[in-house]
Amino acid sequence: MPIAPAAAEQMREAALPEIFETFNDCFAATESGGISVASLEGRGWSRATLRSGDGEVIEGGPIFYGHAERAPIIILSTLEGQGVCMVNARIESFEVFEQFKQAFGGKLPPADDEGTITFMAEGRPVQIAPTGSREAPALRLAVLTERESN
Repeated sequence: MPIAPAAAEQMREAALPEIFETFNDCFAATESGGISVASLEGRGWSRATLRSGDGEVIEGGPIFYGHAERAPIIILSTLEGQGVCMVNARIESFEVFEQFKQAFGGKLPPADDEGTITFMAEGRPVQIAPTGSREAPALRLAVLTERESN
């Protein structure tokens, strides 16, 4: 799946169900304590090839995954071992971010000064944050593979 570096305003807007499905896929891909590419691929995700403006393949850097039926993209910090599975989604407005937070039933901690909310879910750190701009609002969700020790 080729993908060119795109600004947030060039991404298709994601609906809440797509965002939740993608978040769940990232969560499943970190379940073992490491990144599981096989888990993502089994859920319909394909690795994207980054290309420069002149069409050259860009090597190194973030690892992008796209899904043919969903607008959000997934960015991995690594292909195996401990790391981060991050969901980036263009949203219609920052009200969508508020709706996403409401789905947690008021159980999320307050946001930090930059608007990032960090919490533990099934022993793993998760961060959610509004990103983008007023013209191109976006939402970022990060699931870390680190496990809380008991």
